[in-house]
Amino acid sequence: MAGPLAAQEGAGVTASPTVATETAETETYWTPELLSQATPPALPTPAETGPQDLPQGFELVTPKVTEQVWAGDGADGALPSVEIGDALERPIAFDDTPFEDDGRGAATEAHSSFGAYFTTTRVIPSTAPRAYPFRTAGKLFFRDPRRNTNHVCSAAVLRPRLVATAGHCVTRPSTNASNRYFFTNFLFVPAYDNGVAPYGRWTSSQQWVSNDWHHSTGSVPNKGDIAILVMRDQAINGATRKIGNVTGWLGWRTNALSKNHLTMLGYPCNIDSCRKMQMTNAGVFAAGGQNTWIYGSAGRGGHSGGPWIQDFGVAGAGAPTNTLAKNYLVGITSYGPTATEPKYLGASNLGSNFTSLINSACGASSGNC
Repeated sequence: MAGPLAAQEGAGVTASPTVATETAETETYWTPELLSQATPPALPTPAETGPQDLPQGFELVTPKVTEQVWAGDGADGALPSVEIGDALERPIAFDDTPFEDDGRGAATEAHSSFGAYFTTTRVIPSTAPRAYPFRTAGKLFFRDPRRNTNHVCSAAVLRPRLVATAGHCVTRPSTNASNRYFFTNFLFVPAYDNGVAPYGRWTSSQQWVSNDWHHSTGSVPNKGDIAILVMRDQAINGATRKIGNVTGWLGWRTNALSKNHLTMLGYPCNIDSCRKMQMTNAGVFAAGGQNTWIYGSAGRGGHSGGPWIQDFGVAGAGAPTNTLAKNYLVGITSYGPTATEPKYLGASNLGSNFTSLINSACGASSGNC
């Protein structure tokens, strides 16, 4: 079993070393029992709260039509380049608890109790998670080697070999170098659906995290609760494929979170026991402090690391050219309340720290991006 990984510092980011033996160890480690029993890490909750349990000092946002919506770095997403059929599909987990999938799900309020309006719903129809761009999102399993606990977050494919998630799903941060460390045994399952892996299980060769998170106390709001995993290629139908070839990938934009309307994807464990992909559509509600932003959502633990996507979907025939369905990642679920009310999630704005992160991960090996 791999022990805690030593870190490599540089350019405002930290990377784990490449561990050649971890792929086999990870595949062996994640039995169906452990996959079913993995729990979300504690969803970071603001230590200091103000009215309605929002972060202390939050500011409501009222976008103006004269304000510029976006100015920053970015790149487009891409559709899958190959169709693999059922070459990788297999059941990978089981749960002894009956799951009544009658299409109705649990009764939940699809709105906010305090003005952060949203709609949260299971992704429907049942085949939708297998379609692009839904299938870029999935469940991320990992192990905390010092506490010997197994956890699950959400994540999404961002470049041919890169998967984006939250920093708190990748490392235990600290202001003391001896106390911070990387998690291990990362296993990403795109389009996870009630114990089935439609597009296989993918292991990570290296992880990158922003030092804004890694060198922090771990409190939120945090301006850089972001991380990227480099995924290993797989042999599929006689050819070596990257994960992005199979799922497609999202685009990304920096400085686009403050005034926007987004689609959030993830696997919150308070809904469908994190066994089905959930989707939230919402507009910006408040600034959360530390360059973070708050949107309404019914998601809780397990949603951590899930993508916040601008211009989500696939453009229809006759749609305005080069404007719709660009599928830009503009935020990553970072924090929220532990109580059932209020209903909201917060995310770090993707800024220069994210640009450094993705450039470092892209440059780590030819073909990552």
